Amino acid sequence: MNTGESQAEQSDEFVGLGEAAQVLGLSRTSVQKLVDLGHVDAVRTGGGHRRILRSSLMSYRQQMVAQGPRTEPSRLPLLSRNARAQPFEVLLVDDDDLTIEVLTTLLERHFPQFVCSVARDGMEAVVQIERQRPNVVITDLNMQPFDGFRLARHISGKPEYAGICVLALTALSEEEVERRGGLPPDVLVYRKPLKAERLVGFLEAHAQVQRKLRSAAPAPAGAPTLPGPLE
Repeated sequence: MNTGESQAEQSDEFVGLGEAAQVLGLSRTSVQKLVDLGHVDAVRTGGGHRRILRSSLMSYRQQMVAQGPRTEPSRLPLLSRNARAQPFEVLLVDDDDLTIEVLTTLLERHFPQFVCSVARDGMEAVVQIERQRPNVVITDLNMQPFDGFRLARHISGKPEYAGICVLALTALSEEEVERRGGLPPDVLVYRKPLKAERLVGFLEAHAQVQRKLRSAAPAPAGAPTLPGPLE
């Protein structure tokens, strides 16, 4: 694609490399290679960033699901041997009651099979993450005393948390985020006000990848074969 660069910077029809990497369960480098090889369509913005056409990305993801997991297990979450017995878990981290209510209602409506937990700040989230290892952490950035910046860096800095996807919801601009130290490159950022369909689409894609991994994960030797939870 060679046109539409200015529209791509703002349009929800396009996603960045980080979000595409999370949807596909691949590294940013691998997604860049897919773009270079023409497997997914993308444009280059005026600032030199790649923006990937969402419809092309989702089409490629469907091919991945049909063909089975790719060859980057270190980037794919839920690879434990008992993965098939684990439900899909989402941890919401925010100190604003209204935001928590909106997100909880959204998840209950669209994903009643998910296990949803709530933490009121980053420190409480750290404790819950260590106990339950959620698949996705959706966090605000402005919290006191332990904010979302610190939480994102904590998760990104621990190899044992490599399978946890972190999604930051914020009204801060890119410049403001950078002035506060920035975020790890594997953290997704959705700007507020959040479009519900965008979050729902991301969670649907992420959960589908998890289901495929769960069905492919080997069971422990001698363990009975049990059906996984319906999702």
